[in-house]
Amino acid sequence: MLKNDISKDYDRIFSTHGLRAESSYYKWIISMLGDMKNKALLDISCGEGILLAEAAKRGAKTFGVDMSREALKKTRANSPDSFLALSDGEKVCLGTRAKFDYITCLGSLEHYNYPEEGCKEISRLLKPDGKAVVVLPNEFSMHVLLDVLFKGRSGDDGFQIIEKLASFGQWKEFLEVNGLKVLKAYKVNERPVFLKAGKIRSVGKFLRNLCFYYLIPFYFARTFAFLCEKNKNA
Repeated sequence: MLKNDISKDYDRIFSTHGLRAESSYYKWIISMLGDMKNKALLDISCGEGILLAEAAKRGAKTFGVDMSREALKKTRANSPDSFLALSDGEKVCLGTRAKFDYITCLGSLEHYNYPEEGCKEISRLLKPDGKAVVVLPNEFSMHVLLDVLFKGRSGDDGFQIIEKLASFGQWKEFLEVNGLKVLKAYKVNERPVFLKAGKIRSVGKFLRNLCFYYLIPFYFARTFAFLCEKNKNA
């Protein structure tokens, strides 16, 4: 698919409803990486820049790239001190001298034409002792399995122009073949939130997310967060 078409589609998304999670999610991702003070953090496909804003609060020097101009507009508003660039995650517009202590790529590689190229870019830009967090979706999540069981199809509308799914083992192998070494993996399900902005959310959704968050086995999680370092043997 042409990258110009992909960029336009993400401009459409970010100029309307956008893409973001609860702030607690980004705080949790940052906690996995460690001390932020004076560390250089790059968020690839940074979206609305919420993670960058949280990292900057903790003293990090923050950098973000995204292929959507509309996304970067939101990032500039949310994280004004971050260094930003309009760039494709498959070939990040940073030279060989650019190296980072931390890199994040949250739910984005699966939307690339060539996710293996994006993975190799994370490895290329990571310092030898650096850490990365990559979040990827589970092909066999309980959400998908229940939709297939009761509806005969996945309930995912696929509103993003490209989406690739795989199992935990397939994603782990993918990361390690393409320049990263997985140190630890975490299951990620939507947090149960009863109140948002002082308003009660759907009780049914709250109860469903409560069950999924605490009871769903690891391999049936919605997504996986992989804590990685450079794979020096790749």
